[in-house]
Amino acid sequence: MLAGLLWPAAGIAQSAPRSLPLVEAVTLAVRQSKALKRNLASQNVTQARVAQAKNGLLPSVAVTSNFYRISDNVTPFVVPFPGAGEVTLNPQILNQSFNNFQVRQVLWAGGRVRNGIAVAEREAQATTAEADQYRLAAADNVTTIWYTLYTLNASERIIRENIKVLQDRRRDLTNLENQGVALKVDGLKIDLTISQLKSSLADLRAGQATNSFNLALATGLPPTTEFAIDPAELPGTATLGPLDGYLQEALQKRSELQALGLRREEAVLNQRVARAGSLPSLSFGGNVDYNRPNQRVFPNQAAFKGTSSVFAALAFDIGGLYTNRARVAESRFRVEEQSATIDDTRDRILSEVNANYRTYEQQVEKIQLQETALAQATENFRVEQNRLKANVSTPTDFLDANTQLLQAQLNLRSAKANAELARWKLLKSTGRLPAANAAN
Repeated sequence: MLAGLLWPAAGIAQSAPRSLPLVEAVTLAVRQSKALKRNLASQNVTQARVAQAKNGLLPSVAVTSNFYRISDNVTPFVVPFPGAGEVTLNPQILNQSFNNFQVRQVLWAGGRVRNGIAVAEREAQATTAEADQYRLAAADNVTTIWYTLYTLNASERIIRENIKVLQDRRRDLTNLENQGVALKVDGLKIDLTISQLKSSLADLRAGQATNSFNLALATGLPPTTEFAIDPAELPGTATLGPLDGYLQEALQKRSELQALGLRREEAVLNQRVARAGSLPSLSFGGNVDYNRPNQRVFPNQAAFKGTSSVFAALAFDIGGLYTNRARVAESRFRVEEQSATIDDTRDRILSEVNANYRTYEQQVEKIQLQETALAQATENFRVEQNRLKANVSTPTDFLDANTQLLQAQLNLRSAKANAELARWKLLKSTGRLPAANAAN
């Protein structure tokens, strides 16, 4: 019984719109970003590669153990020695075992190990720097959706208020029709306008449903969530600083440039590794042998004998002097490719910042123009409404004034949202991850 009473209440609570400030939306989107999670996995991979590269500094340790059972179809070679009798030079030792323990340490390899570690470290640093790109991309995506939904919700409120005003006027006209003062066709014109506005509401609701789903998907919330965007959250326009300041900030903060700079350093280090392929390597080490028979004991004996040795080894792949040329050339071209990519990315970033700066300027100017247009439309509507009430005007003039007022209200609300979105994109293009009301 109690569960039956609580179930409807739970359903009502679940369907209530969820308040979602922009700051929270950005936080959830960054936390939910699949690309950022993939980048984190890539960071772990590159850290593992760094550890692998550092293992090249450690000595190599190897143990080998072999057992042989040889055939007995070889006649031993016996040599008589005066005073010693006959000596068997190759006694048949049918069960043989050879065991070796070796330690080898590379002393010098042309910088291959040291530069290989540096290559892995640059790759790890570049992958970490690229994480900011995914944070900004996730924030930019959810911010665009948030402001789109804000504009749709604000438009819905304005249209509903406008419908209410028209319905009030329609009731007034109905009374006048009953008195024989107004024509029925005048009321039909208002009815038509109300129907058109309701049709616009249907289009808005479709847009709201789509953007609510996308917002829920971006933030990791249930896809059926309905959002309540507080119109008071929209800040006023901010004063822009000089364009050059934003350009310089972008060149310093954009993670793409930081990552590409590290990639170029990685390419330079790879070039050194490639050149080291034409150089010799020097190593030293030691062996411990425990064999049966031990070849150092003559004649061979059917017994285990332990011996040891130390060595220094110089290895030089002479063929690498000509086979390594293509690899060196490839590494050189990689450096040139990275340098060109950095220059291209720098130009693209500067162009993006400049475009966003000009867009924000334009949107601020549009707000001023739309505020003037709204003031004019409001005054015109007030005059036409009073004239209609005084029966000195036709509903057509009133509806025209109402349409102009509605459009001015929608344009101003849209201009403010577009201006704030443009400001966000400007700050984002400089490499910042600002809050909804952050100062520029």
